[in-house]
Amino acid sequence: MRQNNNFELVNLNNLSLFEFNRIIEAWNLNFIQLRSGKFSAKLSQIIYPDFQLGYAKFNTAVKQEGLSPEGVWTFAFVNDIKIHWRNYRVEPNSIIIYAPGSEINAVSEANFEVMTFSISEYYLLEIAKQEGVESFIESLKTIEILVSKDSQWTELRNTIFYEINIQLQDPNNKNDASFKESFTIKLLGLLRNATVSTKKVSGKKRLKLLHNAEQYILQNITEPNTVVTIASFLKVSERTLLYAFRNRFDMSSKAYMLVLKLNHAHHRLHQENNTRFISSIVKDSGFWHMGQFYKDYKKFFGELPSKTLNPNK
Repeated sequence: MRQNNNFELVNLNNLSLFEFNRIIEAWNLNFIQLRSGKFSAKLSQIIYPDFQLGYAKFNTAVKQEGLSPEGVWTFAFVNDIKIHWRNYRVEPNSIIIYAPGSEINAVSEANFEVMTFSISEYYLLEIAKQEGVESFIESLKTIEILVSKDSQWTELRNTIFYEINIQLQDPNNKNDASFKESFTIKLLGLLRNATVSTKKVSGKKRLKLLHNAEQYILQNITEPNTVVTIASFLKVSERTLLYAFRNRFDMSSKAYMLVLKLNHAHHRLHQENNTRFISSIVKDSGFWHMGQFYKDYKKFFGELPSKTLNPNK
């Protein structure tokens, strides 16, 4: 991480799941790993007072959930890896819209990468007013994904990547408000000519059901819960719950329960520094058979719990 008087430059490689979550805590975001494998993420950002450019890539499937910052609009350009954004399937050449304070809820497969442009609400409205499209900004608050066939989609995505790399190569290179204005004007033109995505893969009620199921599991993580008890608490059938999890995560309700518990244990292990606490962390994460836990943990994260606890040993 480097700073000068005008901006902050972030360039981090091979981030672990715990390291990445620690960085994004300030953004009210949380990531969980969904598939087996050694997690690794790359994060690059140029952060100016009124706007920022970002790039991120993840080598394994993840779920991200949280809230977009108040007072900031973010527009994301993603690659063609499978991703569900809220209750939509993201198509190629999509622009994902993060309105200020809006819900972030996404599931992406391995090798997902994203370019982002974030701008303060004040300056976005100022530029929109200058271009005579203030009412369009208000309408964007009700839109989740736009899709464009315009070649400018590729141009803007590549511009973000180019600007980040130029700055990484020469941190003294100055990038001021002129970039912010010209990029935003082009972006507004692209958005206005794009079409609203219709690729819904589920209803919002199902997302709410999944959220409530996850909260119930985490709040009762030390209890011997089953799919039957969760379905009964949520007042839905086991089949409804199973279909919701398969549709969203490509796994059964039972498999997702294990994923949540493993992620819980992984986070706790990173917070401790004494092997004496492993057994209590295992129990606090809802596991009752140490041998099976060790087997599941190593298969999922690619390392033993003791290695997570003491990564330098």
